[in-house]
Amino acid sequence: MSDRIAFEHLLENTTDGFFVVGYDGHIRMENSLALKILGMSDDTLYGKTLVDCISKNGKNDEFFGCIIDAVYKKEKISRVVPFIKDDKTANLRLVVSPLRDRMDDISAIVMFSDITELSELGAKNDLLMRKLMEFVDRFVKVMIGAIDARSHYNANHTKSMVAYAERYLDYLNEMGRGFEPEQRNPFLSSVWMHDVGKLVIPLRIMDKPTRLGDKEKDVRHRVEVAILCEKLRIAERKAVTDSEIEKARNNPGAAVDISLEDYSDVAEESTRIKLLEEALEFILDVNQRGYMDKESCSRIMEYADIKCLTPSGETVPLLNEYEREALTIERGTLTKTERDIMQSHVIKSYEMLRQMEFEGPYKDVPEWAGKHHELLDGSGYPEGISADDIPRETRILTILDIYDALTAEDRPYKPPLSSEKAFDILRDMAKEGKIDSVILEDFIASNAWKV
Repeated sequence: MSDRIAFEHLLENTTDGFFVVGYDGHIRMENSLALKILGMSDDTLYGKTLVDCISKNGKNDEFFGCIIDAVYKKEKISRVVPFIKDDKTANLRLVVSPLRDRMDDISAIVMFSDITELSELGAKNDLLMRKLMEFVDRFVKVMIGAIDARSHYNANHTKSMVAYAERYLDYLNEMGRGFEPEQRNPFLSSVWMHDVGKLVIPLRIMDKPTRLGDKEKDVRHRVEVAILCEKLRIAERKAVTDSEIEKARNNPGAAVDISLEDYSDVAEESTRIKLLEEALEFILDVNQRGYMDKESCSRIMEYADIKCLTPSGETVPLLNEYEREALTIERGTLTKTERDIMQSHVIKSYEMLRQMEFEGPYKDVPEWAGKHHELLDGSGYPEGISADDIPRETRILTILDIYDALTAEDRPYKPPLSSEKAFDILRDMAKEGKIDSVILEDFIASNAWKV
């Protein structure tokens, strides 16, 4: 007797509504919470059949239908179902389990609880999360737009890459080899933010259109001043010579101080002027080049040591150390120091993104973005890691980045390449083991680059 009292006490104090239904469809046992949840406080379920309950609660076929289905199949079910009471819909967590007596299933235990508040809270949380992610997406796009706007030479880079990425992922989905749905947005976020570190790169480096950049004016000024000083020397010597000649005319018997050295000095200064003009013309031509051959480099170094007069009468070399290095770079416009600073944007991107503490599906965004200049053979930067440490997402990002760099029309240091020529270069890189050949061929086949 005490056991039965304890059992009934347990049923009444459980946090779930509860009743037992036999396989003949009759309800054998209930607790008061079950009646309350179902809106039957003044009634009883005991002795009723499930059909009776459906007849009385015509709006709740789904609830009772699940129970009938579980009883009929003699199997456990667990789901959330709606239940209408007083014209209001509640969400009930319903669990139906077979009750066994030794070897036979004799009835089913039905347990349910009202989780409406939790469901609504969860829905609100989901809504807030969606709004938060939408805000983050907008913030990222605005921030990246600001980065691109900061450098008009780089204005369309990120937007183009995102467009490539979206179309490429669509293609992979069509081929049945796409990302899981929850991976798509995190990957696209890594594309949006892969260059965020460029925010801290000086514009004089990021936007350097020529080898000398803003130092071209210094070289021009140095040569122009030197030429002017040489011309002044010539003018002074010519004035002295003319004065002596006039003196001789007016005084035929007077001593005249004119020597061959005066004429040779003038000739030498005229030669130096021509050499300076020639050097400046060649330097300005080289300044615009994207590639330097050895012969041109040697010629630059010969011109570099030409002595340039200053207004104080001293002389300085035509080119200083920085200018010599900049003009003899084999390819591009950046010196080694400038290139190191430019390449540091990858490290800066990783550090900035890591501080954002991405979680869940977004947790790898800093890694994907921060490795997009690494190559499979270990020849990339900043860490020189190789294939085993470079994930699929980064491999895709790398190919998109290189393709856009090759074909972009807004790069200051080189003309754009055609898609065909860019693919030739990328295929050569794949043969050398630098980039993923499977991803490359997928990207080409996808036509995602036709944006």
